[in-house]
Amino acid sequence: MLLFSLFLIFSCDVCVSEKSDLGYGLNIGNAIDVFANYGDLSQVTQVVSADYEDEKQEPTVPFSEKNIRVFTNATSSEDNNEASSQMDILLCETFENLLDTYFSNFKIEGTDKPWKAFMGDWIFDEMLRTLGIIYDGKGDNCCYVLIKLTKIHKSVKLDDLSQVTIKDYVETAIDELDFRDPIKVRKFMKSYGTHYIDSYVTGNFIYQVFKYKRNWFNILKAKIRNARHTGSSNLRIYFSSIFLTQVGDIKIASGNKTVEDWARRNLRDSQYLYSRPSLLRLQYSPKLTSKLNQFLDNGALLGLSLKTLRPLFRDRRKGNLYAELVENDLQLWEVNA
Repeated sequence: MLLFSLFLIFSCDVCVSEKSDLGYGLNIGNAIDVFANYGDLSQVTQVVSADYEDEKQEPTVPFSEKNIRVFTNATSSEDNNEASSQMDILLCETFENLLDTYFSNFKIEGTDKPWKAFMGDWIFDEMLRTLGIIYDGKGDNCCYVLIKLTKIHKSVKLDDLSQVTIKDYVETAIDELDFRDPIKVRKFMKSYGTHYIDSYVTGNFIYQVFKYKRNWFNILKAKIRNARHTGSSNLRIYFSSIFLTQVGDIKIASGNKTVEDWARRNLRDSQYLYSRPSLLRLQYSPKLTSKLNQFLDNGALLGLSLKTLRPLFRDRRKGNLYAELVENDLQLWEVNA
């Protein structure tokens, strides 16, 4: 009877410990199961804007995926940055290249297409809309330009893991794990994760996509290449209706509709007989850039690096076997997304 009571107490301690180590925010070093929301990680991370049916918006948080603390004494380095924003003009040869570029600061070990983890389950029309463009049936041979104004607030990077210790209940689960049984290994993945958060960047950015036919896109590309040599950056004519197939809507990564509405009203570029919202307006108005910079809060996830849970395993062979199964599954999911 005494032994039975001690077993119950021990079991409850483990349960309480695991529960207290569960989180839903950006906890550096914590582990997540990438497969839990693969194809729609944007549902639990604030990485793209979205359309809301209700005018009342809940406050956004950059990250809300379930994660678990697996390392006992992991440390990290943090850089808080309240510097001014940075504007980028990014050329994309195809729509998939546009998605690669948008998610260029996201790394998931084992996959070559991180954007598929975030939006792979979305239909094409949904992906277009969240990037501010409308399907017009002309996407086969079109190119894109992504303009964005980015402000980084915080960067966090995990320190070296060579001397870390593992949570007791995780070590117990590893000791009991039969690596010859893929079903049991995948069950372990669901309980303790596939990857750990190695680094992340939060802040915000406002963006706009411009769509081109390939011949006009090539002219713009040559102009930008020449501008880098000459220092000239007067690109306005190349963003006029003469060259463009479509002008995308202005969006913000945090999804803040108030800021999006402000940008549409104030960042208007007048050409010929009409005007339209354009982030290119910021190139000619330091005052508007400064004002918009104030609106870029810490509401979005700008970058994320996830690494497979090799460091959990003291036996390097077992760590490699685990990572191999995770990465093989990821490749399959990536192909099918």
